[in-house]
Amino acid sequence: MKSSQIRAIFFDAGNTLLYPRLDERARDLAAQGFPASVEDFHAAERAAKQKLDEWLWPQIRKGVVPRTIDHYYWAEYLQTLMGLIGAPEPEHQRLIRLVADGFRNIRCWSVVMPETPGYLASLKQQGYFLGVISNSVGTMEDQLKHEGLRDYFQAVFDSALVGVEKPHPEIFQLALRSAGAAAQEAAFVGDTYATDVGGAQLAGLRGVLIDRIGAYPQAECPRITSLPELDSVLAGW
Repeated sequence: MKSSQIRAIFFDAGNTLLYPRLDERARDLAAQGFPASVEDFHAAERAAKQKLDEWLWPQIRKGVVPRTIDHYYWAEYLQTLMGLIGAPEPEHQRLIRLVADGFRNIRCWSVVMPETPGYLASLKQQGYFLGVISNSVGTMEDQLKHEGLRDYFQAVFDSALVGVEKPHPEIFQLALRSAGAAAQEAAFVGDTYATDVGGAQLAGLRGVLIDRIGAYPQAECPRITSLPELDSVLAGW
């Protein structure tokens, strides 16, 4: 049953709708003589998200945030990963470039959880305006088409195309205008606490955190581990 208060629901893309092929990134490192596990990547993600929160939340609370922030997260992520796989310092630059290039290839982001298409179809059938707001490289809409998800959404906002990244309010305001919705009538679902939930809250939207890897056990916001759990959050509102 559709929430009477929420008219529009926006989603992050990476690690929310589309997940990376971490097995391939692990094989890339193994081929260079540095065996890595998928859990190494998850551990790097948890550590980088914590560092990002420490840096970004104070700026969000002041209401003044940079227009680009993803570089900070990825620098922390990749440096942490080097430590986890035991790579010596002289090898860091080469291996970081290898892994970063793998993630930068949009086709890396091709894992769709089995429940995602059916759940998006259900939300669309209920009459919600659905959109995507992604800090990406300009090709996210194409990747959503490639994975069969684009038709569920009325609008896609890719930061590389619109010129501003979450958590800056401007990208959320663009999305709200496309939906014809007020901020209090919209929700945003994403996997990074400061960037996604903090950014949504700064712009006046309701933020929901999807946290499959347990990065945020203490998050002070609605927290889910799979998209269908959003139903209970919407019902509570």
